[in-house]
Amino acid sequence: MDKTGKIKKAVFTVLAVLILGLLFAGCSSPKTLTEDNNGASIELNLDDTVEIKLESNPTTGYSWFLSEETTGSAVSVTGPQYIEPEKEKDVVGKGGYEIFTITAVSRGKAEIILNYERPWEEEEEPIEIFKVTVLVK
Repeated sequence: MDKTGKIKKAVFTVLAVLILGLLFAGCSSPKTLTEDNNGASIELNLDDTVEIKLESNPTTGYSWFLSEETTGSAVSVTGPQYIEPEKEKDVVGKGGYEIFTITAVSRGKAEIILNYERPWEEEEEPIEIFKVTVLVK
């Protein structure tokens, strides 16, 4: 290959990498909040999405539920979606994760409160509470 062909090939490769980078820049996965973010405040723009991923073990009867004390209409909450752990040999009852998806739908403020509880134990307090305040700009 002559010098001109090598230059064209190099320019084409650089352009292809730049174009792919721009295409995938808008396809980033949503930010994920975990137990470490309990009590945090976050800011979102309209249509932004954030996931709350919390450890869970439904085999114990406990699951995460959206609390009635959740306030604000600035976000939409969907979930939970349970994600099982990778299967391990001879492990029964191993926990996984529950994921709630929060989408910013209007400007304002919302406080998301999730309770880890057994739904049939109405008189019992949740054994864990997760809170996050969301400000939508």
